[in-house]
Amino acid sequence: MAFLEIKGLEKEYKDFTLSLSMAIEEGEFISIIGPSGSGKSTMLSVIAGMLPPDRGQILLSGDDITGRRIQDRGIGMVFQDIALFPSMNVKKNIQAGMKEKDRKKRNELTERLLELVGLPGYGKRAISSLSGGEAQRVALARSIAAEPRILLLDEPLSSLDAPLRKHLRAAIRMIHDSLGMTMLYVTHDREEAFAVSDRIAIMHDGRIEAIGTAEELYRKPCNLFTAFFTGEGTAIPASVLSEGASGTLFFRPENAQIADSDADSSSFPRHMIFRNAEIVSAEFTGDGYTLGLDWNGFQILARSIIRPRKKDVSVIILKE
Repeated sequence: MAFLEIKGLEKEYKDFTLSLSMAIEEGEFISIIGPSGSGKSTMLSVIAGMLPPDRGQILLSGDDITGRRIQDRGIGMVFQDIALFPSMNVKKNIQAGMKEKDRKKRNELTERLLELVGLPGYGKRAISSLSGGEAQRVALARSIAAEPRILLLDEPLSSLDAPLRKHLRAAIRMIHDSLGMTMLYVTHDREEAFAVSDRIAIMHDGRIEAIGTAEELYRKPCNLFTAFFTGEGTAIPASVLSEGASGTLFFRPENAQIADSDADSSSFPRHMIFRNAEIVSAEFTGDGYTLGLDWNGFQILARSIIRPRKKDVSVIILKE
């Protein structure tokens, strides 16, 4: 039995419908990614109980929590907008949601949580004295202090600058691993999801298009939407390559090899060769170049360690 099971969940609006089913194991770190308006935050709001679903069930350890009040679900949530109490110091903010009543134990737990989120000794600090990253860590500690069975995080790092986001995403993963807590993490940042997740669910138009590990979604996408949402690539209709063929050939830039325009096909018996491709752009990326090529009106992306000197080349793809 899955720890969190969502069965036929639907939430209807005038021009949008959330419709999904998924299962999450206890202790998993699942990221939810997708374009703006795909239903990511709506999904979390329904799971948390802030929005009632029109149909479907939410089961937590086999218990139907669909109709329960927010405070009775055992679910914690960390928002993009940091909702701390400005009149309280860090310690009191963290203790605001604690179940523990004994003062000594509350103080001990607060110190442990501050250590866990990398803020030892911050208990007496005023909220107004904290940086954005520190405030988000306090919000995370407060959510954990309530001892939720599952923690939902709705783009908690989106308002922070890139270096700090990278640092804090590693901290959130470390906290997850330390506590073994089940987490659902909504982000618009594909790289962030790839870096911290056990599995990733990709949403589109209120539905889950695909779910799997980062490697599975990137290397073996189940459809073109997933393929392009998880990284750059090239898609060419199979009918262009072989008359009467159906489907689409998709490949990543790193799977495309550049060779001379008159490359001998006998030297590449297991490859497909696109001859007379013209290089139209070459973007330096630090470890090489991303090349944009035109082949019979189709745009191809390829990677090269060096910048090719010739504009007309062949693009070679290994047949799978």
